[in-house]
Amino acid sequence: MTDEMKNIKMQEIMGKKKVSKRTVATIKAYLFLAPFLLLFSTMVIYPIALGVKLSLYGQRGARMWYIGFQNFATIFQDSRFWESFRIPLFLLLVQVPLMIFIATLIAFSYERLQKKGGAFFRFVYYLPYTIPGIVTGIIWSYIFSDGMSPFRTVIDLLGYSGTKILTRQHLPSILLVIILWAFTGYTAFIIYSSLISIPKEFSEQAQLDGATFWQIAFKIKVPLLKGVFIPLFIFNAIGAIQVFNEPWMLSKLVILPSNYTPAMYIYNSAFAQGRFTYAAAMGLILAFLTFLISLYVLRSAAKQMLAGDSQ
Repeated sequence: MTDEMKNIKMQEIMGKKKVSKRTVATIKAYLFLAPFLLLFSTMVIYPIALGVKLSLYGQRGARMWYIGFQNFATIFQDSRFWESFRIPLFLLLVQVPLMIFIATLIAFSYERLQKKGGAFFRFVYYLPYTIPGIVTGIIWSYIFSDGMSPFRTVIDLLGYSGTKILTRQHLPSILLVIILWAFTGYTAFIIYSSLISIPKEFSEQAQLDGATFWQIAFKIKVPLLKGVFIPLFIFNAIGAIQVFNEPWMLSKLVILPSNYTPAMYIYNSAFAQGRFTYAAAMGLILAFLTFLISLYVLRSAAKQMLAGDSQ
């Protein structure tokens, strides 16, 4: 056997060993990911696939038949579905920017009070986020109920005896307060986590130049937090579009239309009217609109960041 043949055989053996090592590493990786992939497939991918399938069927009772995209065509002519976006749009345009602004102020306050009980204040503000949405709805339903509200006595003393605390006209503002109470502390905590990662050299140099704490905060640190504000805006926008728990619980105190929000309309169509296939189609459209809003925000933010870098 010549030296060339020996070299070729050695290369073949080494190649097989490399392939076998890669194969073993790949198998180990998939075994490590298997629990997550199984859970993700059964809890996310399968329901989405089933929803897509159901949206292509008509339904009457337990009987279903294939109708293609007819459900989607009906939804585009369903004025009740599009009217249900009034409250989410209000929350998207008012509640989300307001919450991020208030959360930013709170985050800077955390930073300022870092050595004066900052941990206690972070705990107090974060606490509402740990309360489940249904429990939050029950608490606020109690607060705004006419018979049990702690504000009832005060309202009676002011001469407004018999006046309803919660009305349909006041509900958007009340939803704004509830959502701000529940999620502002969590948002502030995320912003604060990013604040403490900003190098201290920036603020120290500005202090030497005579800048105050709040000047440093808004002129130096806020521009550095754009990468945090964008995902926060997207996540809160998704929550605003899909709002359900709060108005659903308050609907026990004030009569609301079945299409008060898109999520409520979808729920009522499926479980109150039995139109599961139609509700599945509406759910897909809602998810697609949420995706479009998120994509628009991401692209707009990316253009602004690129424009800022070019300058």
